[in-house]
Amino acid sequence: MSEFSEQELGDRDRRKVDNARLAMTRGNSEYTVDICYELLNENPGCLEVRQLLRKAQRQVLASGGKGIGLKLTRLANYIVLPFGYLALLRNPAKSMSIGESVLNKDGYNTRALSLVARGAGKLKFNQTEAFCLESICDRNPDDFVKMERLCEALIKVGSTEKALAIAERLMRLKPSVGYIQELVKSASVAHSINKGKWADKEEDFRSKLKDKTESSSLERASKVVFDEDSGKERIQDLTSVIHQDPQQVDNYKLLIRSLIQQEDYNEALSWLEKAFALPQAGNDVSLLHLRSELRVSRVERELFDLKRESASEDESNERLIELEKEFLGLKLEESRKLVEQFPNDYSRRFKYGEYLLESGFVDGAIQQFQISQRSPSLRIKSLVLLARCFMAKDLFDLALEQLQRAAESLNVMDDFKKEVLYLLGQCFERLERDLEAIEEYKAIYANDIGYKDVAQKIDIFYGKKR
Repeated sequence: MSEFSEQELGDRDRRKVDNARLAMTRGNSEYTVDICYELLNENPGCLEVRQLLRKAQRQVLASGGKGIGLKLTRLANYIVLPFGYLALLRNPAKSMSIGESVLNKDGYNTRALSLVARGAGKLKFNQTEAFCLESICDRNPDDFVKMERLCEALIKVGSTEKALAIAERLMRLKPSVGYIQELVKSASVAHSINKGKWADKEEDFRSKLKDKTESSSLERASKVVFDEDSGKERIQDLTSVIHQDPQQVDNYKLLIRSLIQQEDYNEALSWLEKAFALPQAGNDVSLLHLRSELRVSRVERELFDLKRESASEDESNERLIELEKEFLGLKLEESRKLVEQFPNDYSRRFKYGEYLLESGFVDGAIQQFQISQRSPSLRIKSLVLLARCFMAKDLFDLALEQLQRAAESLNVMDDFKKEVLYLLGQCFERLERDLEAIEEYKAIYANDIGYKDVAQKIDIFYGKKR
């Protein structure tokens, strides 16, 4: 079973698709849903039909999916979806059908979209998987797990520019996560291959390379490598590739990242300078990030070594204290430079705000969080950290406003919401609004009796009332 185009359907089925499109233009989206759903049960690998179905599903939802009816539908979906996930192992196509049956009534259901994507992945329907994951990420830009899966899916289908953009965004948001670093490398290699015309849509890229040795080198470069020997081998491979084609800036990035991973910082710096010398480098975002990463990594490594050496010492290590300050100062400075270079990148402003707050520059942090909250994906986190800044300045009324705005958008009682409610309780307490404070603590207590000291606060409150 494999993906195929609409043109590969039988004559009868193609006529059905034409009728489905016509029905939707005439406002009869329900008919389009019925026809496309039926066709996909027989032809799950036809992406064009699935795309048409998705449009129709969302038109149906827009026209009538409101109020108690939609709530009951979503309640029913919670019962249906587990059966779809159970079917994944033995019958992925059935899982996809169950997922679509839910989407027929609730066209944006994230769990259903994820189920269809999972089923598509099992069947190697790479285009379909990417299509579903894109839908999820468009509505949930903070779902990093789905973003990682989308990046991997886009690499599979050859949409390497998109994949690289997503990987680099993830790197900005989660720079210390090793897997994200490897994802950037994989996306960069794939994009480099596409840009260099080493591959096309019809045949495997290795047939376009000059020889098998180069093919093998690139393959090793694209893999996730953790051991030292493989890392050194990858560095040799990439160096060779750069010598053969010195104008491909993406290969420089891969080499620099590999050198940083091997903690060969001097060599990484040397190649970074060569990369910046390329005319096409310009203000390359990735290169600027690598420069910052390199500087920070060098000091971080020295700090780690020093902590390890001084672990057995009783007396405080003056150099350690000095280096910790230097490390924080360096992170702050590098972050400031990136914000100046990319003033409209809200994720960089958010990170800069975190470093400012950590360093005690509260007013500067306030300014950054006030700007970063303009990003839909960073809004809630920015509001919470903005509140922390106001709390640090004893401006509890202002902190309260930010936390209330954040809490309004939090529907799930996870650790983050518990934190927000706890901070709300603290603000109410400091404003001597004890009854309102205890309501926030009670909301946490009802879900997690062991969270911080809420149990003690509840006991004290009700003890006073007795």
